[in-house]
Amino acid sequence: MVKRPTSHNGSRTVLLSDALRRGGRWSGALALVALAAFGKLALTLGSGHANAAPTTPPSMAVATDDNAPHRRPVKVIAPERLKLKTAQGEVLVPAYSSVALGDMKPQPGIRRAVIVVHGRLRDADRYFELAGKALKASGAEAETLLIAPQIMTTADAARHDLPTAAARWKNETWLGGEPAKGPYPVSSFEIFDSIAALLADRARFPNLERIVFAAHSGGAQLVQRYAVVGRADQVITAAGLHPVADGADNATAGKGSIRLRYVVANPSSYLYFDAQRPVNLAHCREQDRWRYGLTDPVPYVTAQGDARAFEARYFGRRVIYLLGGNDIDPNHSALDKSCAGEAQGAFRLERGNNYFAHLQRRAKAQNLTLRHSRVEVPGVGHEAERMFSSVCGKAALFDTAGCDMKPGEAMTAPK
Repeated sequence: MVKRPTSHNGSRTVLLSDALRRGGRWSGALALVALAAFGKLALTLGSGHANAAPTTPPSMAVATDDNAPHRRPVKVIAPERLKLKTAQGEVLVPAYSSVALGDMKPQPGIRRAVIVVHGRLRDADRYFELAGKALKASGAEAETLLIAPQIMTTADAARHDLPTAAARWKNETWLGGEPAKGPYPVSSFEIFDSIAALLADRARFPNLERIVFAAHSGGAQLVQRYAVVGRADQVITAAGLHPVADGADNATAGKGSIRLRYVVANPSSYLYFDAQRPVNLAHCREQDRWRYGLTDPVPYVTAQGDARAFEARYFGRRVIYLLGGNDIDPNHSALDKSCAGEAQGAFRLERGNNYFAHLQRRAKAQNLTLRHSRVEVPGVGHEAERMFSSVCGKAALFDTAGCDMKPGEAMTAPK
């Protein structure tokens, strides 16, 4: 143990309002919830080229790491386009994909979809590449669809002269699901909702069994909050399918089921469910506010009603926390040093351990089953590639053998 210091062609858009009616499982209550929450949201993916091959980022475009200035415009824009159709109009989000989705052909060989999210640098090219390396090492390429969305800022849109329909957020507001600055106020969480809607289309993915949302560092902050408040379950249900927390009732899950899993690696902070923090900073008024707590949440959250229901739902979802055993630098340049962040611990490993203890305490007090696992990866610092390529990283993303992560328990990964 380490000592801790003190398109075009063939594309098709599927409206969620249509998906909700699919399979005759429409109900008045579900309709009201879905339409109020989603508007008329829909999604399609297109490369902009006929018969496009799977997209691969240029090798020279790989960014360094999260220490680089995160407010500098990105150098590369992903070639695919996620198209979110809202009541106000169409919104575009760049993305990489391991399978060409623009031609809309059925993909019967795909059984797993992994959505990997970049960090604060918005370097989707780098994350697509490093996740692709881990995928190749896992031997699961033939059955896995890998998607890496790229969440743009206003600076990115201006530098690359993106079309007005391209969604863009102010600086880092996308980390907490804030509404976009333009062209319409969609939440960054809605990107994941829309990808879930795409993947729940049985005409395109007839044999899909599992969806994994995974991220490291800044992107892991977004995925962790989405695991708390996200509506992927509702989207899948609206499509006439049955969402299942991965690992729960898998023996009885049928063809109409899709298992969901969230992989959160080395984030700077987490969303707490009460006012207690590991470090007592009495002067910190921000520690209970969104995105550190549930006070004054973003519109995506308030649209869902009583925030107290999120906790029990979150405990029942399958979440894996991957923590680098050497991610222990209290002065790391990308570490959240706000008082709300500091109240959770001195460095990322400590914050992750503290948060898992918080969840265990809360679950026990309420007699709830916690379906989360905390895994420390020895010898690895704040390094996305080494985290995802570790034994437990590949198991968390691609279901490889060698890492038995039991729900509700903490463990140290085998080397």
